[in-house]
Amino acid sequence: MLSSFFGSVLPFIGLLFVLVIAHEWGHFFMARRFGVRVFEFGFGFPPKIKGWMRRGTEYTANWIPLGGFVRLKGEDGSDTKDADSFAHKKVWQRLVILLAGVAMNFIVGYIIFVGVFAYGVEMPKGDADAGAIFSNERVMVDAVLPDSPAVHAGMKAGDVITAIDGTIIAHASEVPPVIKKNAGAVVAVTFVRDGKTETIAIVPAKIAPDVVGIGVSVFDYAHVRYPFPIVFVKAGQETLGISTLIFKTMGTIVGTLFHTGKLQEGVSGPVGIAVVTGQVAREGWIPFLQLMAMLSINLGVLNILPIPALDGGRALFVIIESVSRRKVRAELEGIIHTVGFVLLMLLVIAVTYRDIVGLLK
Repeated sequence: MLSSFFGSVLPFIGLLFVLVIAHEWGHFFMARRFGVRVFEFGFGFPPKIKGWMRRGTEYTANWIPLGGFVRLKGEDGSDTKDADSFAHKKVWQRLVILLAGVAMNFIVGYIIFVGVFAYGVEMPKGDADAGAIFSNERVMVDAVLPDSPAVHAGMKAGDVITAIDGTIIAHASEVPPVIKKNAGAVVAVTFVRDGKTETIAIVPAKIAPDVVGIGVSVFDYAHVRYPFPIVFVKAGQETLGISTLIFKTMGTIVGTLFHTGKLQEGVSGPVGIAVVTGQVAREGWIPFLQLMAMLSINLGVLNILPIPALDGGRALFVIIESVSRRKVRAELEGIIHTVGFVLLMLLVIAVTYRDIVGLLK
């Protein structure tokens, strides 16, 4: 139980802390760049453990390690006449400060993908883009048909086939001809599983009309990396693709929620994400970094939406002010953001409850 806790919760806390701190640093950097006073940069959430003053900003370490925050002068609409107040700055400057956190999340995701694709990932060769460099190529079992000769012999998805009846297998396209040639006869299939080489006897049989096989689908698998400068383009494509997918998914989730009043299946909260993070962390650094990049982009997309209490919601009020030429009353804006925050927290609680119930089943 304790091992499971450390294996899931601690990687999740570390991942979330890094992403939120990067987000808040974006706000902090641009606020300082435009001369806005930053009262506090908090690492974690209160209660406070310790604080340090530097250049007019208190840097605090707090007990709840689930992210961080920055506290700006005038962010509540006060001190409009003070030059170092957020409320005093021009519309475009306030928008930049508000959206700098979102920009940092996209930048972090992009940088991680650059590193991941430069180092390389394990993936099907057919999914690689032009210019990819392959190494450690092998033929992997993608799936095993139920009630097939392969499943009865004990083969599993993930097995790496190295030889069939003494014939070395270097490409997935070589498997069907060798199997067909030995129809009705016993063939020895050699494969690698968990670093161990095994050989089993299988009799190819008819698995579909006019199809003789052992009941496995195979594909060419490899360590795939991209050289400079292609890696920068590939990382950009990945960032854009994931961003688009997340926008579409969130649209579907919101649409389902409004039309049915129910949360779409597959939506996870902190608990569900923590479990996934723990599972991915056990697979290695590269899958963990890929998950971090996707969650960073997800955080950016979520915060750019025009939802009260989020960066996009606050930016919307600045845009309304710019168009209408009049400020929204600070009290009214505060109430709207508070209501938005409460609704978001209720949604998080609902999703978290469903995650916990799912884990207990």
